[in-house]
Amino acid sequence: MEGDIQAGLKHAMRVYPQGVTVVTAGGRGGPVGLTVSSFTSVSLNPPLVLVSIAKSSGVYEELKGAQAYAVNFLADDQKIVSDRFAGRTGGKDRFEGMKFARGATGSPVIAGARAVLECKAWKVYDGGDHSLFVGEVVVAKTFNSKRPLVYYSQQYTTTEHMEYPAPPSDIVW
Repeated sequence: MEGDIQAGLKHAMRVYPQGVTVVTAGGRGGPVGLTVSSFTSVSLNPPLVLVSIAKSSGVYEELKGAQAYAVNFLADDQKIVSDRFAGRTGGKDRFEGMKFARGATGSPVIAGARAVLECKAWKVYDGGDHSLFVGEVVVAKTFNSKRPLVYYSQQYTTTEHMEYPAPPSDIVW
């Protein structure tokens, strides 16, 4: 019965489109990051967001111990970035050859991302085989008006283009 529920949940979630983000932090041996689609805003006061990260992830312990992290919102031309941070392409160092800047928290901000939320670690909650990382947003920036990268039905897609002007950014790539 439990297997049926898990299979049903997986199938149902495939019909729910999700934005694609890469969560990054400054690790002990250099920057770390992974692709995350389970992301949501939690509160405006205080400004909190939540990401769900598998306990089996190779960067789980580094992210759990991080004082700060960044949630990079990927654009539709960044499929290769998503695949790299999901571990589908490239070598062990996911940042090798990747263009990024250190944000105000020291967390990597990926070049070309639509927006970034830099967060101070706030709380981590148990969520079965995942942990729920709640972060307090300390910096929120939008960089461009590219279409968002969306994951739907086990493939990448995007939305129809809607004009959304990007405010100027002080990060130089």
